Amino acid sequence: MFDLSDFYEYCKANQVDVIPYAGCPQPGATIRDQDYYAVFLDFSKTSSLRLLRGVCCHELGHLATGALHKVDSPYELVERSESRANRWIAEHFLTEKAFRAAFEDGYTELWQLAEYFDLPEECIQAALNYWKERKNVQFQEQNPVFN
Repeated sequence: MFDLSDFYEYCKANQVDVIPYAGCPQPGATIRDQDYYAVFLDFSKTSSLRLLRGVCCHELGHLATGALHKVDSPYELVERSESRANRWIAEHFLTEKAFRAAFEDGYTELWQLAEYFDLPEECIQAALNYWKERKNVQFQEQNPVFN
């Protein structure tokens, strides 16, 4: 499971600055300038700790994979970078094994899984989509809702 300390420890170990920045267009954004990385967090757009955890988890996916794109580039696809970051999150925090454990504990609805993992539903849905559509994992025996 993801914890905020995972994000901050990664940033500290890799010399990534975490900068509070009110007015950021998104709750979080990762930038790179040559070999220098920084994550900007707009705390005014994170109305809950769960949302903050989701933003930090997602930005960690970008940092760990290097999946960044130029804002104005016609050649780099935003979806590609987002997909790589989401894949990394699924493979490291929202694993098939973690989902199976949650289902065994009785968490079967999307909102319940969001509470179980303490991440936004969008993060959970992205990871479930990855396991089902990309890896062809079937959770049917444990959770018919997602099949």
